[in-house]
Amino acid sequence: MPTHYDVIVIGSGAGTLFHALAPTGKRILLLERGDYVPREKDNWSTKAVNLDGKYNTKEVWRDRDGNDLHPHTNYWVGGNTKFYGAALFRLRREDFGEIKHHGGISPAWPISYEDMEPYYTRAEQLYQVHGEREVDPTDPPAGAPYPHPPVSHEPRIQQLADDLARLGLKPFHVPLGIMLDEKNPRRSRCIRCETCDGHPCLVYAKSDAQVVCVDPALAHPNVTLLTGACVRRLETNPSGRVVTRVIVEKGGATGAYSADIVVVSAGAINSAALLLRSANDRHPRGLANGSDVVGRHYMGHVSPSKGRGRGEGVLTIWSEARR
Repeated sequence: MPTHYDVIVIGSGAGTLFHALAPTGKRILLLERGDYVPREKDNWSTKAVNLDGKYNTKEVWRDRDGNDLHPHTNYWVGGNTKFYGAALFRLRREDFGEIKHHGGISPAWPISYEDMEPYYTRAEQLYQVHGEREVDPTDPPAGAPYPHPPVSHEPRIQQLADDLARLGLKPFHVPLGIMLDEKNPRRSRCIRCETCDGHPCLVYAKSDAQVVCVDPALAHPNVTLLTGACVRRLETNPSGRVVTRVIVEKGGATGAYSADIVVVSAGAINSAALLLRSANDRHPRGLANGSDVVGRHYMGHVSPSKGRGRGEGVLTIWSEARR
């Protein structure tokens, strides 16, 4: 296979950029550390998935105190979207602006919500999101309705939503990226099983990056997926501003690839780790780390539940660790 491409994308999670570039005719290489999640009965086994951690990475990371830290990540084609609960919220308009909090001031992003809004709309179409606008009072303005109606509640959740509404609160349907057709259940790919959140979808009915982005993109002859490819570091030119080589380990051997554009999209924790591993004489603290915050303030979002398909409750716990 060639070693130079127009674009190299590191990490297949989310997958929207890879999918959008595929029809352009540019030579694109997608580097993925893992392989495809095997389709097997254990995909729907809560014991195998949650108790045994069959599909989890077995890596051990350390927090700033040297204690074990689970990175809450998975190395498969489609990344963490293979195991997410299909909930697809937009960031709020306020998230892009300056925010004052107990720890100081978080500066505004260089882009606004309005800059991102058209791309949110396109992503919601691609991921076949079910939801309802103008019910969630924090929902930012959108250029289009959700492409599909909200998923109906299970009876107990409907009762709870009605009770909350009577109290003057504003319950709303979580926007979900699933391939569900409630009007035609016989033809619906999604069967509302009990193992959506945290599990890979055995019937490919969850809108994950592998199903809706990677596999369709691979139909284009200019697109290449290399699995089992762990990117160890990025090498740059003397200025440190241009990536000249992507060093990849695969099957015990080390190779190098290059591209006019290199995109680091290896997830919250591994993107930071890659930039830190790519330190050089000019940038001893790692690439893109002039602020010295790359890899700091990492937050793991742990959401154990009994299954979104049944509408069971979800417990959300925020934890913080620094790498």
